[in-house]
Amino acid sequence: MKTSSAVAAEPGLRERKKAQTRADLERAAVELALDHDDIDRVTVDDICARVPVSHRTFFNYFDSKEDALFGIRRAWGDPQLVARTLAASHGGDVVESVIRTLFVALPSETQDLELREARLLLASRRPGLVNRNLHRLGDLREGLVEAVAQLIERETPIAVDAEVDASARAELIVVACIGAVRIAVREWADEGAVGAPEDVADRAVAIARTLGSYL
Repeated sequence: MKTSSAVAAEPGLRERKKAQTRADLERAAVELALDHDDIDRVTVDDICARVPVSHRTFFNYFDSKEDALFGIRRAWGDPQLVARTLAASHGGDVVESVIRTLFVALPSETQDLELREARLLLASRRPGLVNRNLHRLGDLREGLVEAVAQLIERETPIAVDAEVDASARAELIVVACIGAVRIAVREWADEGAVGAPEDVADRAVAIARTLGSYL
């Protein structure tokens, strides 16, 4: 029994260590970005040296320094992870739930309030960084479509449109929501990145809702 307990506890410890390393890399990227006038002068080597970890370890978590800067996770392509996040944010409105899920991923699901505030400060200083990072929303698409389709099948009457299946409707919703988030974040960046992420999410929801009058 002792052996089984030890084996069962090991994955939890390993995951905690991985989460700590990932958080340390994110924090190092943000701190270095705030220390430099030009983010392009910050290198992956600099980030690794501050933690410290190897290059290989860095790229186990992130594809680029920008991903570390904003906490974009490769795991967001995982339909199961996206489904859990979507379910946690679901309050009966699919469009709002999708947008809230996207905002969990931008910048990240971190609960470190100091890190979130540092990212907001960085965005206010360099709004262009936000726009550069928006293309990564596409990485969420596949996992999110699958999760939304499951949600639609559970909660939306099939009679809504028998000729369009849940997957197709889910893709339409996700594409529209991603577009709304892009517009809302771009507006926020253009206005100096002033305001809380929740306000930007509210704006994205409002933008997505305008589609109803054209369909």
